[in-house]
Amino acid sequence: MDTQQSFLGQVQNLLTHVNTITKKNTEIANADGSRFNLFRIFGVDHYENTHSAILAELLNPNGTHGLKHKFVQSFLDSLNINKYIDLDYENCTVFTEFQTINGRLDILIRDTNKKAIIIENKIYADDQWKQLKRYNDFAKIEFGEGNYVLLYLTLTGNEASPQSAQNVDYSQISYCNDIINWLNKCVEIAARFPIVRESIVQYINHLKKLTNQDMDTKNKEEIVKLLTKPENIEAAFIISQNMTSIKEGIVYEHFNKDLEEIANELNLVLSQPLKTNVIYSGFGFEVPNWKYFKIYFEFDGSNFMKLGYMLKLKNNEIMCPEEVVNGLKPRFKRHNNNATLPLGWSYLDKYQDWNIDAMKAILSGEMKEIIKNITKDLLNLSSEYEL
Repeated sequence: MDTQQSFLGQVQNLLTHVNTITKKNTEIANADGSRFNLFRIFGVDHYENTHSAILAELLNPNGTHGLKHKFVQSFLDSLNINKYIDLDYENCTVFTEFQTINGRLDILIRDTNKKAIIIENKIYADDQWKQLKRYNDFAKIEFGEGNYVLLYLTLTGNEASPQSAQNVDYSQISYCNDIINWLNKCVEIAARFPIVRESIVQYINHLKKLTNQDMDTKNKEEIVKLLTKPENIEAAFIISQNMTSIKEGIVYEHFNKDLEEIANELNLVLSQPLKTNVIYSGFGFEVPNWKYFKIYFEFDGSNFMKLGYMLKLKNNEIMCPEEVVNGLKPRFKRHNNNATLPLGWSYLDKYQDWNIDAMKAILSGEMKEIIKNITKDLLNLSSEYEL
C-alpha cells in the first residue's frame, strides 16, 4: 500500500507541475493576443473545402498574396516533390474541387507541360470507396505515369484506407508537420507583406490548435524536460497509456449522467447514451408524443470528431408525411439530407471536436448546457407539428 501511495503521490506531483506550466502558457497567450484567431472564430476547423481553398490560394502563382510563384516553389522544395516530377512552378494553375469523371479532386496543380500534383485533403472525413484509386486512374490517363504526384493530406499523416488506395503509389503528408513547416517558410517569404504574413501566422496557430501543438515552445520544452526525468518517466508513460480510459471515464461517469439529467429536466427519454470507441457514435432523446422523429446527436467519423445534431427518423420504414417535412425544412439550417435525415443536420458551433477543451467543458457542466439548449431549440422549432 505504501508503494502504491508513493506512486500516486508521484503522479499527483507530476500533474501539479505540468498544470503550473500549462497555466503559464495560457498567461503568455493572453498577454500577446495569440489566442485571438479569426479562423477559429469563423469555424474553419472541420471544413475541408475551406482548408483546401486557403492552401490553393497560397499555392497559386496568380493568387491575391502577390508573391507570385514563391509559395508554390517553397512547397515543392519543402516536400522534395521536384525529385519526382519537374513541375514548372512559375507557370502552373491551381484548382479546387476539380471535377473529373472519377470524382472531384480537392486540389489540383498542373503546368503547361502536363505535369501535376493532386492533393486529397482529409481533415476528419473517411475515405470514399476506392477514392485514391479512382483519382490515380484519372491521373494516369490525363497526365501519364511519372508525370504526377498524388498526396494524401491529413492532420497527422495517416495512411489512406486499404480499400481506397490499394495498389496506388501515393505520399502521406500532414498538417501537423509538413504543412506547418511549409507555412513557417511562407511567413519568412512574406516578411515584407504584413497582411499576408500575419494571415499565415494566424492560420499556423489555428492548425497548431487543431493538431494539439498550441503550447509555447519554451513551455513545451519545460514539460518534456520534466517528464523525461528518471524519477518521472514511469508515471508519464502510465498517464499516456491511460488517456483512452480517462476519456471513457469522463463520458460514462459525467456526460452520460448529464444526458439523463437533461432528459428528466425536459421530460424526454434518453434513448441512447454515448458509447466510446465506436465509429459514428452518438446519443439521442425521444419525445413521448413523437411518432416519426427523435432528437439525435452524432459524430461524423471516429474519435469523437465533428459532432452534429438532427431530427432523425425513429424507424426508416415509417416515413414522416411529406407536408410536415416540407413545412419544417425552412426552419432548419442544415448541411445535407438523406432518407433517414430528411431535414439534414447541423454541426455544433462550439466543441464539434472533443479534444481537451471539450473534456473540460463536460467536467465544468458547460457541455450539458450546450446540449440542453440545442435540444430545447429543436423542440421549439418543431412545436407546431406532429412529429
